[in-house]
Amino acid sequence: MFKSQKVKTLFSNFISLSVLQGLNLILPLLTIPYLLKVIGVEKYGILAFINAVVLYFQIVTEYGFNSTATRDISVSSSDKKKVGQLFNEVLSAKLFLLGIGIIVLSILVFSFPFLRKYFDLYFYSYGVVVGMAISPIWLFQGLQQMKYITYINVVFKTLFTLAIFVFVKNENQYWLVPVFTSCGFIFSGILSLIIVAKKFQIRFIFQSFDKIVNQLKNGKHIFLSELQMTLLSNTNLLIIGFIAGNSSVGYYSSIEKVIRAISNLNAPVINALYPFISKEMVNDKINAVKIINKVVNIGGSVIFFFIFLCFIFSDYIINLIYADNFNEDAVLIFRIMILFPLLSFFDQVFGKLVLLNNGKDKEFLKVFFYSGCISLLLTCILTFYFDFIGTAIASTFAQILVASGMFYYSMKIIRAK
Repeated sequence: MFKSQKVKTLFSNFISLSVLQGLNLILPLLTIPYLLKVIGVEKYGILAFINAVVLYFQIVTEYGFNSTATRDISVSSSDKKKVGQLFNEVLSAKLFLLGIGIIVLSILVFSFPFLRKYFDLYFYSYGVVVGMAISPIWLFQGLQQMKYITYINVVFKTLFTLAIFVFVKNENQYWLVPVFTSCGFIFSGILSLIIVAKKFQIRFIFQSFDKIVNQLKNGKHIFLSELQMTLLSNTNLLIIGFIAGNSSVGYYSSIEKVIRAISNLNAPVINALYPFISKEMVNDKINAVKIINKVVNIGGSVIFFFIFLCFIFSDYIINLIYADNFNEDAVLIFRIMILFPLLSFFDQVFGKLVLLNNGKDKEFLKVFFYSGCISLLLTCILTFYFDFIGTAIASTFAQILVASGMFYYSMKIIRAK
């Protein structure tokens, strides 16, 4: 099987994505307990609240291009001229959105006193958005050349994570956390662009406004879907911040980060398969569906067994990570949200691999729209009465709705094929 060039490329990208995802899992697990001890739960909660606000700007700047641009480039990967044109149009659109974002953030921060109090932290954190905007992960993924972006991220993210341990020594230095985090993303993005120019011989030329608008129109359904996804996962932190305060944000966000890090372990499989399935849907739809069925059966079984073990040993996991920083509520939140990895896996397989690769962007958006509305209402009610325990319940229920919706629409396609 591994003599096939297609399988070799797929496996290589899977390994690269696995390393990246492992990095995203390990680094937060190392920094969270350290930061909770050094800067305290309240300061950690402030940073988590600011990250929740800035994440919306990141979603706008990304604009779903990690899905749409990856798909378009994978289909046109043999046409260098087309790939170069797509690169220029997508990067121009992202830089355009990045500029609008900094203007909107400035107006927002200086218009509200409770945001203006920490205005410098918002701009430090916005560096992550800058780094994500200039980093063409979608190009490397579409060309199935992920090893380059993996090397870059491993070096810079590790380096600036170590800087947090070296330079953040007390609660007054908590502002250094977003500075170092942003530097990791910005330096990775700059070096990625250099590799694009040297390795793929693609020269960046800022495109006309009409071409930028065309790209924005092309990705609007995916963007709206990802915005709804952010409402499901990110708005919870804002609601907790307004209703329960920064300390509750600190408690909830630290546990949620661990859960979502575990959930993202399936990302290497999904992201490696996405451009591969995109091509197979064009060349051999029956084979593409067979592969998806195998992924569902094998992946679902493995993840279910894994989360079952996590549920049983949740006390030990929380104590191992957080030591004396948490009480029994942390274990309860962990157990409530432990279904996330399995639900997220089904959501990604049926939503990304099936619906998006069959042009069902509207159905994809519809699932997130209705799930997001229900999630917002439930989170407000349950957080008001049960604090962050209620938030965890609302988040899990919303994720069940998303996975169910993606399954419902994708089964129509799978049965037809």
